[in-house]
Amino acid sequence: MRRVTVKTPGTCGEYIQGWYDGSPCLVSSPIDRYSRIVIEEGSGNLETLKPKSRKLVEAVFSRFAIPQREKEHLQFTMTSDIPLEKGMASSTADIAGMAAGLSAYFNLGLTPKEIGALCTTIEPSDNLMFEELNLFNHISGSVLKEFEGTVAADILIVDFHGGIDTMTFNETQDDYSPQDLTAFAEIVAQFEKGVRTNSLKDIGAACTRSALLNQKRLKKNYLDCLIGLSRDFGGLGTVIGHSGTVIGIMHDRVDFQKEGFIKAMKHYVPDSVYAEIYHNRLIPGGIKIIAETV
Repeated sequence: MRRVTVKTPGTCGEYIQGWYDGSPCLVSSPIDRYSRIVIEEGSGNLETLKPKSRKLVEAVFSRFAIPQREKEHLQFTMTSDIPLEKGMASSTADIAGMAAGLSAYFNLGLTPKEIGALCTTIEPSDNLMFEELNLFNHISGSVLKEFEGTVAADILIVDFHGGIDTMTFNETQDDYSPQDLTAFAEIVAQFEKGVRTNSLKDIGAACTRSALLNQKRLKKNYLDCLIGLSRDFGGLGTVIGHSGTVIGIMHDRVDFQKEGFIKAMKHYVPDSVYAEIYHNRLIPGGIKIIAETV
């Protein structure tokens, strides 16, 4: 019996997001929270999947002309520790993982670029399916620029109350001024330099600038406060869910005064406005797959 096991990371939103060369784009920030999928032979339970995951299955079957009867023998098991509607790529992790899993199960040979393009036919998507960072058009699925590198650092994530419909948010993000476009081009250049030189300082600064630029589109009430506290307690930069509710403080374990930061944050930020604080790791992207015969 065939079995494919898939592990796909979520994100703490995006390192940067905006418009570049006339296209909407982002660079996702993968973290060590995962969507997990098992696809194996069984009695068939497609109807139990979430709507977006079912759409992805249908899209793969249609694209590759897989006989419909094959669905009757597919058993799906899906679990996730990625919070929903927070800008942490829970949906993208599910559908990208499903695409990769079906590709392995039916030996379709889908590449990360093809998976990214396929996901964007379902909804605006993050680019967590790529191992190395790139500037990704989250609407069309095209890659605008490759950065040839990854980011490795710790991140403290504040999960604020509320949720965002990513689909609706991305339908209204075409109002960038000429000044915004110039600012974002500078952010991209600074981020690219940081990745190329492995400078977490430059990467963090670019992330913080992108977070502040995004305030015109989705205001986060405590962003300025957390940026200030990050600087005070040795953080490297502020990473947000540009279409979500999370704010993350990128840091290393040596220089960041975590206990002091949390104590100060709790002084300035009421307990009532956030749900949890997560302690995670920024990691390379990419989908991990195990295919076996059991």
